[in-house]
Amino acid sequence: MEELVKRAKNKDEKAFDELILSVEKEMYLIAKTRLYNDDDIADSIQETIYLCYKNIHKLKDNKLFKTWLIKILINECNKIYKKRRKYNISFEDKEFEKYIKVEENYENIDFDILIRNLDTEEKTILTLYYCSGYTTKEISKILKKNENTIRSKMARSKEKLRKQYGGKNNG
Repeated sequence: MEELVKRAKNKDEKAFDELILSVEKEMYLIAKTRLYNDDDIADSIQETIYLCYKNIHKLKDNKLFKTWLIKILINECNKIYKKRRKYNISFEDKEFEKYIKVEENYENIDFDILIRNLDTEEKTILTLYYCSGYTTKEISKILKKNENTIRSKMARSKEKLRKQYGGKNNG
């Protein structure tokens, strides 16, 4: 990936396209934890790609490309969420299910349904950890929070899921 980043910094559009394709699914999953409207998800991803392309020359460490890109994505999702928040309507669980669009080409739909009742930050942390493979240290950098805070939020989120779905406490 570092070689692709280096080439993308030198205005190699093919390399940039390859980079984006390599993180496309991950971007979708993360945006989906923060936004529920498919158009908003698409807008956040599109704006992230644009900002990434425009600013990739500013990336100091090529190894941190994915982390940098995810930070941009989360910021874009937050902007859209804040803009749309005043229009959000709360639905009962069964009523809300009508508004969840199932994407067959994404393997993690069960995970998405599992975490749907967690708050936005909890969803983001669990998605970054379990779906994207980030460490708690990397997540703390992305979200600009203390690593112990991330660990605590993960533990509380998992406990919420255990209670909600009747899972066993495995310590």
